[in-house]
Amino acid sequence: MRLLRLGARRADTSGVGLVIVVVAGALVVGGLRHGSLTRLSALRLRWLWLVLVAVVAQAVGAVAGIEGVTLGYQAGMAVSGLAALVFCARNIAVPGLLLVGLGLAANAAVIGLNGAMPVSPAAAARAGADISAVSSGTDPRHVIADDRTTARLLGDVVPVPLPVRAEVDSAGDVLIAAGLALFVVSGMGNGPVGRRRQERPAGRGRREAAAEPPLPAPTAWTPFRQEPDFSGLETLLDR
Repeated sequence: MRLLRLGARRADTSGVGLVIVVVAGALVVGGLRHGSLTRLSALRLRWLWLVLVAVVAQAVGAVAGIEGVTLGYQAGMAVSGLAALVFCARNIAVPGLLLVGLGLAANAAVIGLNGAMPVSPAAAARAGADISAVSSGTDPRHVIADDRTTARLLGDVVPVPLPVRAEVDSAGDVLIAAGLALFVVSGMGNGPVGRRRQERPAGRGRREAAAEPPLPAPTAWTPFRQEPDFSGLETLLDR
């Protein structure tokens, strides 16, 4: 996401205001559902090292953008987006990561088509964000959206008038925030962890009991009706 408020210095810094607000709200919702951060941290994710690659590549690209090295910025963003997309594809069954992947793909597409992220001046005005650095061309990561912009709807066209840091975000940014919120709420689950742990042994016991063969049904007792056999005794007396 692109923070465009308070002049050129702030415009050179990537903002994550929308993600912070949405993820914080997701944590609150997860807590109200009696979810657990322990359960969230225990999720098994494949190729987690790609997240580190994406973060490092984006940081390098951001530094290159601040220094005015447009090619370095584009390369860093491309590597970061590719690593994040592969990570999401490997974990597509995890709730929320499909939305994150779609958002990353949308952002990568519009940046690749335009060389930078196009920003809507009208959306910036509605959000109260200062885009003077973008207008003057001193922000190599953004360009003003105009009639020549390709895939303009995928650019920064969503005004986000946050109280402290106004932002203009893209449709991809919104998808990323929504996916992370779904990931957090779903990963935290619902219900105390301890209660579920106590129920598991009982469940295993029921399965084991079901696997054992049933005991034969008890039969009704009947009195002894057979006459005693004294033939052996009589033979002994005759001798």
